[in-house]
Amino acid sequence: MEIWLHFLLFAIPGFLIYYGLYYLTPKLVKKGVPLIFAFWSCLWIPVIALLPLAISLADVIDGMELSRSAVVERFHLHPLRGSDWLWVGGAVIATILLDQLLEPIGKYFARKKAFAPPPYLPAPFNPLHKFTFPPHDFFGVKLAGNWKLLLLFIPLHLVAMFSEEMMWRGFLLPLQVAIFGDLAWVLNGLLWAWIVHACLKWHFVGMLPSMLIAPFIAQLTGSTLASFFVHAIPNSLLWIILLLGIIQKKDNQMNTPIS
Repeated sequence: MEIWLHFLLFAIPGFLIYYGLYYLTPKLVKKGVPLIFAFWSCLWIPVIALLPLAISLADVIDGMELSRSAVVERFHLHPLRGSDWLWVGGAVIATILLDQLLEPIGKYFARKKAFAPPPYLPAPFNPLHKFTFPPHDFFGVKLAGNWKLLLLFIPLHLVAMFSEEMMWRGFLLPLQVAIFGDLAWVLNGLLWAWIVHACLKWHFVGMLPSMLIAPFIAQLTGSTLASFFVHAIPNSLLWIILLLGIIQKKDNQMNTPIS
C-alpha cells in the first residue's frame, strides 16, 4: 500500500474528529441536542467506523479471507504469553505516570489561544476547568444513581478503543514494519498522536508517551491485544471515576474540587 494512503487513513478520521468536536458539537448543542450525546457521537462514530473499514481494507488490499482465523492472523490478535503481560503491565504504569507528570505542560498550552480546548469541554478533559471528586455530573448528565450511563458508556468505549487498535496496530502497523522496520512504531505513534488526536492540541506533548508506548508494545510482542490492553487499562480509570460519582448519595454536597 502506498505511503500516502497510510497518512490518509490517519488524516481522515483526525479531520472528522476535530471538526466534530470543535464545530459540529457546538452546533448540535445549539439545536437542542444534549451535550453528552453530541460530543461522544462526534468522537466515537468516526472511530468505531475504523473497525469495519480495517477489515474491508484487509479483504480488498490483502485478499484476506473473511473468517475468524484469517482475521486473527492478519490483525495479530494473538494471545499474550507470560513475558508479554510483564511488558503490558510496565507499559500501563509508565503511561499513567508519564501522563500525570506531563499534565502541567498541557495546562500551560491550554491557556494559549491557538491550543485552547473547546470551551464547552468539562473537567477532567479540559485542564482549565476545576474537577470535583467524586463528580456529580458528566457532560451535563447527573451521575448519582445513574447506572444506565455506565452500562452504556463502558461497552461503547471498549468498542471504540478496540476499533482504533484494529486499524492503527492490527492493519497498518504490520505494513509499516515491512517498510520502516524496527522504527515503524515511532511513525505509527506520531501519526496517531498528532494527526488522529489533533483535537487534543493542548496535550500534544503530554500525549506522546501513551501514543508511542502502545505501538511499541504491539510491535515488540507481535500482538494487537497487547496494545489494546495498554490503551484500554489507563482509560478505564474514567470508568472508576464515573462509578464513584454514581454510587454517591444524591444529596452529597461534599465534593472536593481538584485544580
